[in-house]
Amino acid sequence: MSHLSEENLDEMIARERATERPPLNSWQTIAAGLREEGMIRGPAQGRWTAPPWLRAAAAVVLVAGGIAFGRTSASRGPLSAGAGDASQPVAQSVSGKAVSRTPAFRSADEAWETLNRAGAEYQRASAYLATINSGAQPRADSASLYTSRLAALEQVMSATQSALEQAPRDPVINQYYLATMGAREATRQQLARPAGFRLTGF
Repeated sequence: MSHLSEENLDEMIARERATERPPLNSWQTIAAGLREEGMIRGPAQGRWTAPPWLRAAAAVVLVAGGIAFGRTSASRGPLSAGAGDASQPVAQSVSGKAVSRTPAFRSADEAWETLNRAGAEYQRASAYLATINSGAQPRADSASLYTSRLAALEQVMSATQSALEQAPRDPVINQYYLATMGAREATRQQLARPAGFRLTGF
């Protein structure tokens, strides 16, 4: 590969600009060469070669179809296609059970009762899993690990309790509180468990 100096490159550019022939990379030059070889035929034409009456008919069909679709979809209402109508419960399968995404509560107290019942069930399930969970041999430092975890969970419990005093009806804080309480109880049970058992869920 020969190296060109900047002066040689400038001279080549000037000579190319001075030539009277069209550049090699323009479509007209490429198309002319392809026509000579028989790869394309006829003069270069635009993309749309249909007669004007056919174009007008296509426009009428598109407009009529759009109007018909718009009237049909408007008569169903904006959310009837299932795009997130909050007033309609939508069934979803979770672990093989149908669960409603938007349960119909009659009052806020009923919703709180359901939330508290779910939290209590979560705690019971967490404690049960902690008692039956067995696994590989515990690490030598597992007691210090669980002690550290319990201390951290106690701090989280303290923070969520003080937050609940300020906003007792906040569902997010309640959920954090209940989850932390379940994890703390499971960690306490793990610390009380004899050696040979290990908690793998937390």
